[in-house]
Amino acid sequence: MSSSQGISVQEMVRVARQLSEDRFEFTLFPAAQRGSGPQMVEMTQQGKLDIFLGGAGYFASLDSRINVFDIPYLFANVTQAYHVMDSDFGREMLDVLDRHALKGLSFWENGIRSFTNNVKPVYHPDDLKGLKIRTMPGNQVHERLWQAAGLETMPLPSGEIYAAIQDGKINSQEHPISVIYARKFYEVQRYLSLTRHLYGPLIQVINRDRFNAMASEEQDIIMKASLAGAVATRQFSNENEAAFLDEMKQAGLEVNEVDPRAFREAMRPAIERDFIAQNGDLWLNKINAMLRKPLPEEG
Repeated sequence: MSSSQGISVQEMVRVARQLSEDRFEFTLFPAAQRGSGPQMVEMTQQGKLDIFLGGAGYFASLDSRINVFDIPYLFANVTQAYHVMDSDFGREMLDVLDRHALKGLSFWENGIRSFTNNVKPVYHPDDLKGLKIRTMPGNQVHERLWQAAGLETMPLPSGEIYAAIQDGKINSQEHPISVIYARKFYEVQRYLSLTRHLYGPLIQVINRDRFNAMASEEQDIIMKASLAGAVATRQFSNENEAAFLDEMKQAGLEVNEVDPRAFREAMRPAIERDFIAQNGDLWLNKINAMLRKPLPEEG
């Protein structure tokens, strides 16, 4: 539980117990103990789990508009992502899960994803071709993204990535820096290329019927505690990224910067077209309109 998610879940529990005067009790199941992401989404819908935290892509099978987060280079930095997710529109996105027996609580930090592999440093999109990468199970957009870039894909639960690299089933993966560090992928990967191609949030949900059965005061506590956990993930990720990179370099990982423009031009158009063809452009237009305005931090 020393990862960003683990530490932040503990913060959520602390806040919930403090606000409820210890009326809330939690049993935690880290490291995919209860199954894969798609399995745990279904278990939460069925009430076999109360709360689940996982990548936004795990919810795309319920409402494909959530795949908006799989459009490469949608956000230039985490500040832009926070601005959208913390807005009324962010709440609107979470609320689409209500019709699927889930209550969206909050967006947590997963971070901006970069690319690791064992074959060569990646400086240009052409360098990706021929590599074999793990993709998120049940997320066809994630698979389409990497196949369009010329990679062979293999859907795998996140808990199986390390062993799959060791066994040679895949030679590449992509995650935020904090996740690459926490899961020790640098032990089995040689190169980290800072492509920063996707901002992938986590979504925390609770079984809708369980939430609706709570008293309003209890609902408020759960919402506040979830937000506290979300804030903690952001702080952990942003405050520690430089130290994580330095430690991984010292362990032998070769790290290189890339020019994001070539990757954006190569990776974004096809995925954006596919998204609009399936979902329309309303969500994408709302996000782009928000990002065209000066952010609050920028005055």
